[in-house]
Amino acid sequence: MRLMPVLVSLSAAIVVSWLVAQQQHQHGGKATTVTGEVVDLSCYLMHGAKGESHAKCATACINKGLPMGILTKDGKLFVVLEDHANADAYQQLKKFAAKTVTVTGVIVSHNGISGIAVQKVGTAASSSLAPRPPSRKVQYVCPMGCVPPQDKPGNCPKCGMKLVAKQ
Repeated sequence: MRLMPVLVSLSAAIVVSWLVAQQQHQHGGKATTVTGEVVDLSCYLMHGAKGESHAKCATACINKGLPMGILTKDGKLFVVLEDHANADAYQQLKKFAAKTVTVTGVIVSHNGISGIAVQKVGTAASSSLAPRPPSRKVQYVCPMGCVPPQDKPGNCPKCGMKLVAKQ
């Protein structure tokens, strides 16, 4: 019995998504970039499921064809829409369930529901998907070369000079 309202909500979201996509297709619009987590709308709307701990389920739900959304850090939710001129971007986005991405597309709204017709998918700079520079461990050396590099700042245990940071 509890499942019926959720199914009705999901059906409505799909219909509205289609209508919004049609509006975008007919009227065009300016591309905008949005950064957020890819969520499966079914689990997110039913019980707030999101994040890495929900990645396996989100992937399964999205691969079953359930609708996706982009959830921004400030809590704004966009229904993800396929841009008919670029269906590949929508398909690519499915691979990033529970990951933070940057999506470029046309934002459209209809009856209080906002969607984004995806044209391009990229990784967010702060995302775990983005390549990170190799970490450089700081070591401290004696200017006189008395001892091997040390892991902590301080004075040289042999000559007493202040150790110098070296990356």
